[in-house]
Amino acid sequence: MYSVAVRRTAAAILAVTCAFGAVSCASDAARPVVVVGGDSTTESVLLAEIYSQALDRAGADSTVMTGSATPLADLDAGRIAVLPARNGALVDRWIPTSPARTPDEVVAAVNSALPQGISVSDAADGTDLRPRAESGAPEDTARTQSVVALYRSGIFNRQQLKKLNYVAGELTTDELVDLIHDIDTGTRPADAARSWLDAHSL
Repeated sequence: MYSVAVRRTAAAILAVTCAFGAVSCASDAARPVVVVGGDSTTESVLLAEIYSQALDRAGADSTVMTGSATPLADLDAGRIAVLPARNGALVDRWIPTSPARTPDEVVAAVNSALPQGISVSDAADGTDLRPRAESGAPEDTARTQSVVALYRSGIFNRQQLKKLNYVAGELTTDELVDLIHDIDTGTRPADAARSWLDAHSL
């Protein structure tokens, strides 16, 4: 698995100095920096790069900071501004007794449980990350697991929000699996993300 601190740039230093990545420093010359976070898994690092670069292409100034043991707490506290996640896993964490299983049910459950000040992008319905049966098919009794991006409410303009949702509209399970394999066999996460975004004209 790819480890921590994928892109620690001067922007990341600025973000830490400002204490909250989605808000600029007092200087009028400083641009707001959006910190996209995650844990140390290859999937999380890859998705952080994809969403970060997608936002950059929509006019944002972002950086990636991964390797956190508590990424949801980091988002809640404002240490990061965007967090890619699996929506089924969010339901497991926030309302584990929920009967939601299908894509629509899981989306509704996540929306009902969002913490104050946090919003969620469209779900990438093309990603079906449920456990697989011996046949290779997803286990029907398992909760749907689709990629989403959680983000601090009110920090993006309409174009940037559309870009987050465009990612959801293009990403598929097979592509995600292939990209993770590429990274685990030596491709830099930033390069894998850039190639995928280019291929989908994002």
